[in-house]
Amino acid sequence: GRYLSVSAPLAIVGAVGWSTMPVIWAHAGYSMLSLGIALLPLYFLGALRLFLPLGGAPRRYTPVAAKLVSAHVGICIVAIFMDGYSFMMFAAGGGIFGAWLAVVERERRRWILTVAAPGHAIGVAFAYGLYALYIGKSHFEPAHLDFFRAWGVDIMFLVVPSNGVLWLPDALGWSTQRTVSEFFGDASVWRGTFSLPIIAGGTWAVIYASHKRRLAIGLALVGLFGFYMALGPSLKVNSTKPEGETLGALMADKYALAPTGSALLSRHLPGFNNMRASYRWQALGAFSAWALLVLVMSRREARFRSTAAAALCMVIVFNLPNLPEKLRADANFRTTFLKIDTELVQSMGEVVRPSERVAFLPWQNDFLVNYLAARLDIVAYNIGGDKNLAQAKEHWPVIMRGFPRAGVDADFGSRVLLLLAGAEADVVVLTYLDMLRGAHQWPAPVVFREALEPVIEELSGSGYVDVETGELYATVRLKPTFAMASENLAARISAKLCLPPQCLSRSQLGSSDHSLVGRLQDGALHTTGTAGFLHFGPYAPMEAGEYLLWIYGTAERSESSWVDVASGKGAIRHGYYPLALASGDDAVLLKVRMTLDAPVDDLEIRLHVGHKDELNLHGYMFAPAAPGST
Repeated sequence: GRYLSVSAPLAIVGAVGWSTMPVIWAHAGYSMLSLGIALLPLYFLGALRLFLPLGGAPRRYTPVAAKLVSAHVGICIVAIFMDGYSFMMFAAGGGIFGAWLAVVERERRRWILTVAAPGHAIGVAFAYGLYALYIGKSHFEPAHLDFFRAWGVDIMFLVVPSNGVLWLPDALGWSTQRTVSEFFGDASVWRGTFSLPIIAGGTWAVIYASHKRRLAIGLALVGLFGFYMALGPSLKVNSTKPEGETLGALMADKYALAPTGSALLSRHLPGFNNMRASYRWQALGAFSAWALLVLVMSRREARFRSTAAAALCMVIVFNLPNLPEKLRADANFRTTFLKIDTELVQSMGEVVRPSERVAFLPWQNDFLVNYLAARLDIVAYNIGGDKNLAQAKEHWPVIMRGFPRAGVDADFGSRVLLLLAGAEADVVVLTYLDMLRGAHQWPAPVVFREALEPVIEELSGSGYVDVETGELYATVRLKPTFAMASENLAARISAKLCLPPQCLSRSQLGSSDHSLVGRLQDGALHTTGTAGFLHFGPYAPMEAGEYLLWIYGTAERSESSWVDVASGKGAIRHGYYPLALASGDDAVLLKVRMTLDAPVDDLEIRLHVGHKDELNLHGYMFAPAAPGST
């Protein structure tokens, strides 16, 4: 505001107005995303100073250009290390803004084309390069378009507020109830996306910002792009899940009204293809509308300044949550935080020591471990955050990668022993809690106690480890007598087991096994008259070598079923085998010798059935073949 010659009091009104935006505070649970959106005015101030320097384009390029470009590069670095979403908004929005000014600003065109535009490009590219070096990769795996579509904003979310979010719309009865059972995506898509007041204010402002018309149109173009990208690849207008169909959070294109065209960017363009929560682009649109109101507050005529300030005050009122409710909720959050400290952190601090390597099992997207590891000063394999977890798993030992996600399988206890005997972990914490939901609610749901009870009994009876059980978790350590000779112990245990990367076995199937068309019953997967994969997975690392593959089960009818061994997410097929008809208890549907020419990270055994096939899969084994065996 001050850069645009707005008076100090009105600039403060503008700052308060931006700080109350629901797209900021509704994302407080996403920490750095919320802060990144809050800093959008800082980022675009850097772009304004670069493209439109005070006093016009400087005549002496070198010192001024070096100063402005350096400052802009610094802002780009802050932006990308704060949050990827808001960095992309800034990078794209700044580019659109600069391109528009290059077209309409004749007197500054040379400056824009030779200094400002290259400066913005250099800043974005340099920051991206630093971030890629920091994380060790140039990009993340893009999400499926069904995710972009489900997390795209519905037009109705922009113009009709959701119940229980904003004070004034709730008080006036203007808000509506929305749930995940009715809409695609999750609650984040509709909690903070109501934008009608700021859109109305920005629309009025772009009309009356005649004193800086070119700047106003540039900001409007940035805002339109933000709202357009927020829609995602498909247009939705109160698009709900069809009645009678059981659907998850993702949204297929057949449930949307029409394509928007942004799928080309979301599928192919680097950076854009990782903005899978499409609705968050709405922050760029809201910023532009807010900036237009601030721009009108720089007019000389008092009536325009006061009208813009009044409009912004109305936006603030609409943006307010129910303050008494929010204060109570925040107080409850703090109380919950203290309970986590007293009920979990303190007790765990008595059984694990600083700098110890700890594996929390069963593992999943363990956000609560982020806090535990920092407070207890331990080294944890587990971590919260999709991208964090994907990167961490690349460095996990083979045994750790063999544990099923959020599940307990038949070899769970053996893997725990190997993890400790191989000195891969100093202590294993068998947690009964959901360490993902535990970061959002406390007491955390107890989901693994029953499944872990036989594992704890097996480990206690092994004679190799000391097991301490508690109310929320159990800890497992090697007995001191075995800790000194852990290598021999690991070899003795491995010789008795069939575990990756040397061997793979399932004697009984469970909930951790993957199936698209099967029905799990009594430890077996049964066909259901639907064509597709009866089994796929388990995506285990395996060494190169000669193997024997057994497929156990029974079949009454097998016309088109087949088994293959694949890796590379199914892209590399190592063997393909039609299934012969077999019957009887524990029958062998297939026994074949095959070769893995090179080690793989994600071996899977896939059994595909046709709609007429009738068979049951009881288990399988993929074991090293003895020389000369068939």
